[in-house]
Amino acid sequence: MGKIYEALERARTGSVKPQDAMTQDGGFSVSPPGLGAELVTLHRPGSPMAETFRFLRSQVLHPPSGNPPRTLLVTSAVSGEGKTFIASNLAATLCQGMDEHVLLVDTDLRSPRIHRVFGMHDVKRGLSAHLADGVPLEELLQRTEIQKLTVLPGGNSTKRPAELLSSERMRRFIAEVRDRYPDRFVIFDSTPLELAPETFVIANEVDAVIMVVRCGLTPRHSVHAAMEKIQRDKLLGVVFNAYDKSLKTYYRCGYHSGYGYGTGSGYGTS
Repeated sequence: MGKIYEALERARTGSVKPQDAMTQDGGFSVSPPGLGAELVTLHRPGSPMAETFRFLRSQVLHPPSGNPPRTLLVTSAVSGEGKTFIASNLAATLCQGMDEHVLLVDTDLRSPRIHRVFGMHDVKRGLSAHLADGVPLEELLQRTEIQKLTVLPGGNSTKRPAELLSSERMRRFIAEVRDRYPDRFVIFDSTPLELAPETFVIANEVDAVIMVVRCGLTPRHSVHAAMEKIQRDKLLGVVFNAYDKSLKTYYRCGYHSGYGYGTGSGYGTS
């Protein structure tokens, strides 16, 4: 437990170049060149997209009942729905608060992408190395150009992601980061629920789950099947990605609005 604490503290307190640092109000004095265009909340902070993510942040910080979830899984039913886009922008938006620190963990060991979103193109090791070989976290955690945001990349692809992410070491890791840091949110970007059995295991270990649905494209039966794998009290809500605001109701997308907020970020990656 102490090693994980020390590793995260080193990542949190490491220096960031002043010209690249995000200001307290969420803007940039100079736009960091390494951050991907997917981070719309940073590159276009005054856009409707950024406003939608601020609304989503408020739902995380002030849920309808209970305390805010400290560990949060962002997943989807199938691939191509924009879950990495949602997870990355939610993490960046949470960091714009006065007190919140975020650890963003890439648990999509089959096709990790988080490191590229944050301009870390030469990353070769990450969560898979910690789970498989016991590599200390302080060697794997990556500081970003955003204050208070640390990334744990997925690392090189592995031939046994299900075994690693279903392991007791993974369960201990989730419990540790949840219990140790009352001021830190931990966001897990995962493989789609319908494509990988390990995502179901992670969903049952975290405090809450956000389901990403690409409006008009995700098969309805896939959404229903994915929902059946999540404990209903852990489902924080559904984000309708690529939602067309010209549609009058969410029913036009084929999903009952009772599944979640239906916040409809409306934007997502191609």
